[in-house]
This record gives sequence, structure tokens and C-alpha cells, in this order.
Amino acid sequence: MTAAAVVRARAAKPLVWVAMPLMALINQYLAERTAQALIGRPFGLGWLEAAIRSPWVQTWMGCEILTLAVWMVVLSNLTLSAAFPMTALGYVLVIGLGWTVLSEPVTLAELIGGAAILAGVWLLGDERAKS
Repeated sequence: MTAAAVVRARAAKPLVWVAMPLMALINQYLAERTAQALIGRPFGLGWLEAAIRSPWVQTWMGCEILTLAVWMVVLSNLTLSAAFPMTALGYVLVIGLGWTVLSEPVTLAELIGGAAILAGVWLLGDERAKS
């Protein structure tokens, strides 16, 4: 195994636990900002042109490309069944983003659902990621 391969293998777990949920959070924030920037525009070619020119969309696309690169590193070093459950952490972070940054109310159902997601990630992903 090359030195670069060893570094990638060591980086896979922190990437899946930290980077992937954060990238999901950033992507959803950029999606929300994009939607807000396009409110009132009728859907069609003009809407598409405005979307493409939007700095929110351009940043979002760059972030999506980075997310893809990180995910490829993760999947080249962990099994899909070990890595994918960790991506659900992004859902919990998005609930927090909506509440703290976007002033969205958080319901009891969302809190219970977020707790269930965290429990599921722990149950499904942690054991497989250890192997």
C-alpha cells in the first residue's frame, strides 16, 4: 500500500463522520439560498439563466463537486453499508440549521426523529466502520 493510500484510508472515517454531514449541511443551506434568490421568477429559460448566473448556484455546484470527491475517498476505503448510514447525520444538522440560522420552528416530531436518526447511525454505522 502506498503512502497516499494509507493517508486516504486513515482519512476515510473522519471524512464520513465529519466532512460528509457538514457538506450535506452546506449543500442544503446553499439550496435554500438559491430558492430564496429565485422566488418570484417564473420557471422557464429565464429562471434557468438566473439560476446559472446566481453566485449561490455556482457555490453550490462547487460544493457538490467537493462532496463527490470526498464521497469517492470514503467509498474507496469503507464499504457502502458502513459509510452510508453516517450521511444521515446531515439530516440532524439541517434541522439545527433551520432552527438557528433560518429561524424555522422545530417540532417535537423533528426532535424525536433527529434522536432516532442519531440512534440509528450509531447502531448501523459505528460497528461496521470499526471493521
